[in-house]
Amino acid sequence: MVHVNLLFALTVLLGVGSGLALAHDDVPKLPFADNPDPDACGIPQPLGAGFTGVLHANFEGALPEPIVHLVDSHLRRSVTGHVPAGSVVEVSLFQNNPTLDFYFVRWHGPDGWHEGWVPAPYLTLVR
Repeated sequence: MVHVNLLFALTVLLGVGSGLALAHDDVPKLPFADNPDPDACGIPQPLGAGFTGVLHANFEGALPEPIVHLVDSHLRRSVTGHVPAGSVVEVSLFQNNPTLDFYFVRWHGPDGWHEGWVPAPYLTLVR
């Protein structure tokens, strides 16, 4: 029984399987298409040292929000941080996916470090 409970807990924690990858209420909806099958998404790849980018919440000329929400993964189950639009961030990982690519970013704000994944349309890479 202990092994079954441990396996269930790990499955929920890791979000294995698309049926468990439901976003929480604090994760805003995207104004563009998301990945239809999270299990078909790529493996994050390092970009190398020195990559930066500018976060923005613009999409097709509209500004849905003045902040960009960083999320836990491409599954978008929870928000891990908030960054003002226009902020320069460190970019360390890239995830190539069937519909929507993601970048892992870090930003040092007045209250410390914020890090998480951001959809590619919200980031302009600088180098």
